[in-house]
Amino acid sequence: MSAAQKGLIATLVIGVFLGAADLSLLAPGLLPIARAFHLPTGLASWLVTFYAIVYGASLPILGVLGDRHGRRLLFAAGGIVFALGSLLAGMSAGFALLLAGRGLQALGAAALMPLASAEIGQAFPAERRGAMLGLLGAVYGVAAIIAPPIGGVVVAEFGWHWLFLATLPIGLAVAVLAFLYVSEGTHAVPEPADIQGAALTAVTAAAILLGVEMLHRQVLPLGWASLVFGALLLPNLVLWERSAAAPIFHGGGRLVSVYILGCLSAAATAVALFVPLYAMQTMHLQEAASGTALLPMALASAATSYYGGRLADRLGPVPVLAMGFLLMAVGAGAVVFVGGVLGMIVGLLLVGGGVGLTMGSPLQYLVLGLAPKAQAGSAQALLGTFRALGVAIGPVVYGSLLPAFTSLFLAAAAIGLLGLTATLWLWGMRLRPDPV
Repeated sequence: MSAAQKGLIATLVIGVFLGAADLSLLAPGLLPIARAFHLPTGLASWLVTFYAIVYGASLPILGVLGDRHGRRLLFAAGGIVFALGSLLAGMSAGFALLLAGRGLQALGAAALMPLASAEIGQAFPAERRGAMLGLLGAVYGVAAIIAPPIGGVVVAEFGWHWLFLATLPIGLAVAVLAFLYVSEGTHAVPEPADIQGAALTAVTAAAILLGVEMLHRQVLPLGWASLVFGALLLPNLVLWERSAAAPIFHGGGRLVSVYILGCLSAAATAVALFVPLYAMQTMHLQEAASGTALLPMALASAATSYYGGRLADRLGPVPVLAMGFLLMAVGAGAVVFVGGVLGMIVGLLLVGGGVGLTMGSPLQYLVLGLAPKAQAGSAQALLGTFRALGVAIGPVVYGSLLPAFTSLFLAAAAIGLLGLTATLWLWGMRLRPDPV
């Protein structure tokens, strides 16, 4: 590996770690923030919800901009915008400014995450691409594991403001490193960029994300209205994409199926949110210790994400993806049919292994192999948007099944089997030897 590639990997690892950690770093600070602004905890949780909506909706537009104006510029801008959001949130004296800062952080993270995968395709040959994508997936998983305890320490020792201020210099460092190591990443394309298609996709995604969240919060009129609005936009999006010179939904039906698999894998992964509650009921753990039940799943996910990337380089991404969905289905089934502590530990290890394989490198690898090379960034961004939809939909589906944990884990197994079936349709598909 050359010095330039090492510098690039360091840049991407820091950027992905920053974006992934920020998703869960705030969790321990929600209660102190609610107390500081004299808010109900449910209102303070909008700091998480607003972040998710802005992140998922802005991805399509940022992907198109990155392809047309250069990944280096957009990656650096993402770090700067993230840093500005951290500063605004950390120095805010009111909840509205705090929410605005959180939105800027989401916008910055949306510029970092998908472009990192596209840059891997530019900088590394096909035979090493899976390993590098797997490394980024492992970093994402580790960041998600360690961010909440780190956030707890920061809140206890320094106060909630430092959950934001501590990330400011990291965002600026990402911007500087981007100018040093990230490639320009632009391609000469005669057709105009599909900004309208990207905007339609963004508004549709935002409406669906908001609608799902409102249903989850039992705000039924607004939830259903938002979902209906999103559904009404879909035919307009389809018609526009059919006539666009360079549509954002490019690559044909197989690429769209990869996006749908991304949504399914993210929805299945959301079962992790209910594991602590299940552990309290099954293992009679105290609430403070219930989170430890996630450790087998989290560690297995981090390990398989990294090694699954290497396996994708040898076997191809489709067999690895099928293996991931199979592990998720078998693991969720083991929780139900084996039962007890043994069933939970073994089942969650298998589910975690499946999560690492499906949320790690294979899907990004497939996107790089199916999307036109001039639109690699927007394709990765669309995968991120579909994953955001899965992350939002999964908890609503699972939550509707409570308190029947058997039905909950059987639903997760069913999603795994559905993903496996859809993956088999991609079997034998030929990818370009050097996609980007």
